[in-house]
Amino acid sequence: MIDLIFASIIQGITEFIPVSSSLHLLIYGSFFSSKTLTLLIIATMHLGSIFALVIFSFVDTKLEMNVLKSIKFNKVILIASLPIFLFGFLFYDLIANTNQINNLIIITTIVFGIVLFISDHYSKNKKTLSDISYYDSIVIGLFQCFSLIPGVSRSASTIIASRVVNINRESSIIFSFILSAPVIVGAFCLTLYKINTSQLIIINDIWFEVLFSLIFSFISSYITLKYFYKFSRVNGFTIFAIYRVLLGIILYISV
Repeated sequence: MIDLIFASIIQGITEFIPVSSSLHLLIYGSFFSSKTLTLLIIATMHLGSIFALVIFSFVDTKLEMNVLKSIKFNKVILIASLPIFLFGFLFYDLIANTNQINNLIIITTIVFGIVLFISDHYSKNKKTLSDISYYDSIVIGLFQCFSLIPGVSRSASTIIASRVVNINRESSIIFSFILSAPVIVGAFCLTLYKINTSQLIIINDIWFEVLFSLIFSFISSYITLKYFYKFSRVNGFTIFAIYRVLLGIILYISV
């Protein structure tokens, strides 16, 4: 049970910040835990993150979320989400079967950390959420597909692309959060679809594990959303870039 709680907390903390949640769960499973997470538990963790995102969006960033009333902005979200839905569906089995840390993951962790720093440092900070164009959404949507590689991070890929097209920090963070909703919901639904029927049958035997993974992923996700938003909209993403590079170096030495 302790393993499950820690895994849920790790997933919640790393889901929305520009470090890879899948990599951190992989690290935890490889070095600190012998328990293998079932698809049902992973789906439940995603559900906890979804709940946290909904509450954060309409409580902590209520004014910014008024942009969702715009038909144009909803089209922007749709355009930015389509590429990762397509590639995620096509390569789901390949992604899901990544169960060990390899050189590609280490390289993407370091490289995207460096790119995160450069894109944030040199962005012109011109655009807000309402200024995001269809062209911007295509660039961000295509770049988000890199997050299918463990080690890249969906949050990092969307924030990097947003900063490249000169969206300011606060809007980049919020847009990354907004884009995470359809992706997490899609991953949740696809995971449920892939779950063996026998796992659903025995849910009565593991209901407490499902409940704990939901609760702890929700709590850690909400706290992280709240403080990541407050910190990074002012201070930027340098600390996460440094963390990624250091983590990649440590993994290279350790693996």
